[in-house]
Amino acid sequence: MRSLALAWVTLSLLMVAGCKDQTELDREAFDGLYKDYSARYHEKMVASTDAASSAQIAAEAARIWDDVFGSQRELLRRRCEQTLADLDDAPEIDESLYLEVARGERQEPDEEQPKGIILKQFVWNPLGAAQMGLNTWLARVLTPESFQKRSIVAANARLIWEAVDRNVDRPTLALRQGPMVFLVSISNQGDYYQLETIRWLRPKSLGPIRVRQPDAPADATPAETLEGAPAVPPDDAADTPAEEGAADNAPQG
Repeated sequence: MRSLALAWVTLSLLMVAGCKDQTELDREAFDGLYKDYSARYHEKMVASTDAASSAQIAAEAARIWDDVFGSQRELLRRRCEQTLADLDDAPEIDESLYLEVARGERQEPDEEQPKGIILKQFVWNPLGAAQMGLNTWLARVLTPESFQKRSIVAANARLIWEAVDRNVDRPTLALRQGPMVFLVSISNQGDYYQLETIRWLRPKSLGPIRVRQPDAPADATPAETLEGAPAVPPDDAADTPAEEGAADNAPQG
């Protein structure tokens, strides 16, 4: 009986070690591929950066990413599952205490607006996709001055994503800055994520505000608040600078 118990304990430890080994193997495999991607990208950019536009640089990075990771969908999926599993749970939100400042949804391009190059180097994982989607949307609903101030504020202390729904095919993540909450839903497209919806929640206790609609011109005057006073984009709302989004996509644990 003692030998049987010892054998069971040994088998259990081996099973646990096996699980850890698979996670580590995935991490090592991803890190190795990322090093290859990084080396190839920078080697190419050293010779061509001066003559390339920002859009061309991003497009070339996306092309090299596809060359390296295009056949690694299962590995990327497992890394995304691990990323979601590592997030803290988002506290439950009592929406009766919040106002929805703004909401955004993904817009499908029409036939005259073909889909552009997908920057998979940023949106291959849930955190990068959620951050990039939020940054792009905030740049549309805020004045340039307010967006710039948000970036400066967030650059001094990294904001932490939390998990509302860890479904790897359609996760929902939450980002908090002080009392503000952003809820971002994204969907898995095989080897990258795309934005589905964004909601910006502000506690009722802070008073209502309005921001310009995403389709308004960049120099449009912000709308008035529900109370009738000119709207002032709050300094304490959330944003994370582009540098953080890039860091989330670097090979790391």
